[in-house]
Amino acid sequence: MNFKKHTAFMIDFIQDFINGDIERYFFDLDYSAYVIEHFPHMEIENGRFADKFANTIDRAYERGTDLGLPDDEFRAEISNAFNKWLGK
Repeated sequence: MNFKKHTAFMIDFIQDFINGDIERYFFDLDYSAYVIEHFPHMEIENGRFADKFANTIDRAYERGTDLGLPDDEFRAEISNAFNKWLGK
């Protein structure tokens, strides 16, 4: 699947976290700002895919944060949501 600029940015950002290239601390610092910046554009690029982001990645992020999951469990939660978002 070919993704446009803002969706591709979020995919790369989340993938970097899942792969361990970004620490949890820095992921937490950047996540909300990136969603605020890129999500409205993602809705324009592909509204259904943006909605799926909100129902997978964003929910997993909120759930993991609310539950105070340890870093490894949080990373696994985001990874599972990422795979579901991309239909893997």
